[in-house]
Amino acid sequence: MADKDKNLPDEINSIADEETLTEIDLGSFLADKDSEEVVFDGYHSDIEKTEKSLEDELQSLYDDIMSTGPVTIVPQKLDDITSDAPAGESPEEPKVDIREKVNSPGVSAESNDSAKEDIMSMIESLKSDAEKEPGFDRILTDIESNEDIAPFVSDISKSDDLTKDFAPEKEPQVPVQSAPAKAPGGIDTDSAEFADELAALLGDKPAPQAEATAKTEAVNPVVNIPEETAQENGFVFDLLPGDGQRTVGVVPDEIIEDDGKITRKDRQRAKRETAELSGKKYKGDIIRRIVLAVSIIVILVSSAILANTYILEPYKYKKNETAISDTLDKEVTGTVDEIEKDEDDDTEYPSGMLAKYRHLFKVNSDLKGWISIPALEINLPIAQASDNDYYLHRNIYKKWTNYGVPFYDYRIEDLKNLPKNTVIYGHNMHYDDLIFGMLENYREPEGFKSAPVIECNTIYGDHVWFVYAAFITNSAPSQDNGYVFPYNFIDISEQKFAEYIQEVDKRKFYTTGVDISPTDKILTLSTCCYDFDGGRLVIVARLKRDGESDTVDTSRVVVNSNPKYPQAWYNANKKTNPYANDPRW
Repeated sequence: MADKDKNLPDEINSIADEETLTEIDLGSFLADKDSEEVVFDGYHSDIEKTEKSLEDELQSLYDDIMSTGPVTIVPQKLDDITSDAPAGESPEEPKVDIREKVNSPGVSAESNDSAKEDIMSMIESLKSDAEKEPGFDRILTDIESNEDIAPFVSDISKSDDLTKDFAPEKEPQVPVQSAPAKAPGGIDTDSAEFADELAALLGDKPAPQAEATAKTEAVNPVVNIPEETAQENGFVFDLLPGDGQRTVGVVPDEIIEDDGKITRKDRQRAKRETAELSGKKYKGDIIRRIVLAVSIIVILVSSAILANTYILEPYKYKKNETAISDTLDKEVTGTVDEIEKDEDDDTEYPSGMLAKYRHLFKVNSDLKGWISIPALEINLPIAQASDNDYYLHRNIYKKWTNYGVPFYDYRIEDLKNLPKNTVIYGHNMHYDDLIFGMLENYREPEGFKSAPVIECNTIYGDHVWFVYAAFITNSAPSQDNGYVFPYNFIDISEQKFAEYIQEVDKRKFYTTGVDISPTDKILTLSTCCYDFDGGRLVIVARLKRDGESDTVDTSRVVVNSNPKYPQAWYNANKKTNPYANDPRW
């Protein structure tokens, strides 16, 4: 073995090198170790060195062979594998013998046989020389039996074995086409797997790309389904659960983002197209149509409500207001008792009612008066019911409307003789100026100057009122520290009335120059305001005294620099209430 065998791998040649392995007659060294025939005095130490060297060489040979990794097994014929196995059981995997070597590309079968004979010959020689050394015998026995090397299956004839260990947690909805099985007993020498196995046998590392592919498939196995099969079975493209992005089926390249993920929009499009191919209705389209239909209905209903609130109702109100105004017979003077009734008129009119209201009274006997402020475009009838709710949403014809009609407080019992405080309520819509909406003008002195006089009549007499004050109050105790300013009283004593006027003076926006005495009677117009929830705008006017001029000197207006508001107003405007500890009237 002076020359290296070119047919042997480099690892074997390194063992057989002259400088590495020397032919030694182990029997001559080991048999007469204790005899008297000594070649030279130091032969014992030489024998120990030689034994150590030989042991190291054999250990190196063992390590080299063991480190070469799994050995590729030549597949047996299918009949040979399954012939001895009982029915319903899988045949046992054949044990691997290290002496079997796969034909390498570029190496002939004859060369491989020669290499195998050289290796086995050398092992047998070493074994015979080391029969008496148990350590050597154990090493050689392990090498020969190859018990520590796990078997490696390189070829499986059944397609189910390819996917059973790597199947996803959730099975695909369509069957997976199996790869065609290899011919029994054959080896695909052109496959990448064969090259990797051979490289592993020789101690080489697989190519980086093949190694990365193997790791990826081990973590995230991909089940490929032909596009025709996916379409025929109505397969839906989707991402499988897991850390990695894996796809089932043939996903079009145009719906994949740069990072490998499928966008939600394109995912839905793929599902829709798949449903169309299978003749089914896409669930997302059905839901979308239902949502669209509901949205259209909501829009139509909302539009109808808005149109009725902002267009139809105001139009109808203004039309009715004109028609109602035309019912007044202003040319007629006196009371119904003083005029002759029509023959077909069987209405019972209240004694002393002004004749000009008789036509409207025929329509609704709840008619109790009329209010007119020409500068603010207010010209409306006034009704009265047994409570303060009925006419909140009914007009003078008792038909339902958001606007209602102005009405006297139900507690006023005798409108022939006015009480101390004649209280009238009316709506102030936040989206228009109808009913009492124009009373907002009285917030500013300019509004007062444009309409300082109010004509508010009962069906028994005409009356003129001079605006005295305008202020804001509340309608619930929670809006003013448990207190509601009782501005809507009906009758009180003159002393209490004087105290009330002092409270009004604290609250009014400005002084109009109109004076009030304890013996005067007042008119109170109450409407909604939106400074805070539950706010009320109140206008107080004094009844014109006998012999007094019908005009008001508006040049005497003085603005109140610090009017008193309810606590809710200060909260809404984030201010401190300076009247928090003020006595309550």
